Amino acid sequence: MPGNPLPTDGVVGKLTPDQEKALKAYWVEFLDLVDQSPVEGSGAHSAAMEAAGDKPGKDIPKDDAAKERMKAEQEMRDAKLAFVEYGSKHFMDAYWRFIAMDDPDGIMLRFLRARKWSSSAGVAMLASCIKWRMGGDVEKIFEKGEEGMKGAEGFIRQMEIGKTYTQGTDHYGRPVCYIHVAKHRTYDQSPKALEDFVIFQMESIRCLFAPPIDKVCIVFDMTGFGIRNSATDLWPRLQMDWRCILFIVKCLESYYPESLNVMLIHNAPWVFQGIWKVLGPMLDPVVRNKIQMTKNTDDLCQHIPKAHLVRELGGSSDWKWTYPPIVPGENQAQQDLEGRKKHQAARDALIAEYVAVTREWTKSDDPTIVKRRELLVSRMRAQYHELDPFIRGRGAYHRNGNIVGNGLVVWNYPSASEEKTEGEWEVRGYETCREECLLRAKQLQEELRATGAQVA
Repeated sequence: MPGNPLPTDGVVGKLTPDQEKALKAYWVEFLDLVDQSPVEGSGAHSAAMEAAGDKPGKDIPKDDAAKERMKAEQEMRDAKLAFVEYGSKHFMDAYWRFIAMDDPDGIMLRFLRARKWSSSAGVAMLASCIKWRMGGDVEKIFEKGEEGMKGAEGFIRQMEIGKTYTQGTDHYGRPVCYIHVAKHRTYDQSPKALEDFVIFQMESIRCLFAPPIDKVCIVFDMTGFGIRNSATDLWPRLQMDWRCILFIVKCLESYYPESLNVMLIHNAPWVFQGIWKVLGPMLDPVVRNKIQMTKNTDDLCQHIPKAHLVRELGGSSDWKWTYPPIVPGENQAQQDLEGRKKHQAARDALIAEYVAVTREWTKSDDPTIVKRRELLVSRMRAQYHELDPFIRGRGAYHRNGNIVGNGLVVWNYPSASEEKTEGEWEVRGYETCREECLLRAKQLQEELRATGAQVA
């Protein structure tokens, strides 16, 4: 099968003995950092902190080794500042919001792989990411949903024109995100609104992952870019795209690491050659190696089945992006403060138990402890779907029926034929949907009780 196959190791359920040892060391170092930090932060955001802040595209060295050193130094500074400014309690609240519906090990392994299995570098990278999420109010962005963000300059406009959307999967089940560069206009939104929009899209794509799938395929469609616009408009658009591209890449490098399978730069005009000569050396080498240039449908179909590819790029799917209007009251659950408090308390109890068992697991190879930990992951995943409506605003993928609400993800591939044929729709996520997690938890509970273990 063409494209990049799914990983055979380094992910949950497929760890070598050395990788499992590295994961345990990572958890130990992470929990030690939390334990040794003040519970409450100073709340101060000093000039030194601002100076240490990471701005995409600022002073990036072209040498790969120098980039690695600069990132490691920045992440270590951020790790320390995160606990000074916010304290361990706020930090861990943000950490568990970040984990959301995922297996915590899956998130930890992303950062560990991104830093070549170095536990100290991986912990610093994760702490830097959590600091960014707290400072950028990432949780607030996805908590508001589209209804809460509709007042932000240009936010809904970007969705209405179909500048970017996620539709269908590649050959291996990874979601495909399309970005149509020609639909971008500099003055349609402020730089801050654009960054918030990118964050919202990335958080939405996370909900479209169906484990073991944990990466996205991005089609950066440049058809019409730099051709349909006058000379006076072209340069500002290049400038804005430059900033946006750097922010997207920074997110993929540092804040959502190991989330990109491939980025296909499609139909790039001659003007992009000059941009790439400057941009390419600035990128993280891991991300840079995942960027490919495509010129035609056959190139795209090396990664995406033709039946899944949108027709405007040469595919056979008649699916077209239409923004579904916000439904009044779709976030009504967020008004139920008692309900939110109840479900959050249930999650907090599971988290506390999971952390306690994880501390045991890092010091032991006892299969009973491994099984207890798996039981808690299944319960946490199932319970998160009950909490989600209280803390996450609804979006287009909810209204379009892609996100079911229990972990299942549905895709439609309409064809020109009126006859229903197999393959016009696809459902993913059965392995980790709420119902399957509850069944798995019950099975693990019975297995543990059969060994004499005390399990609630």
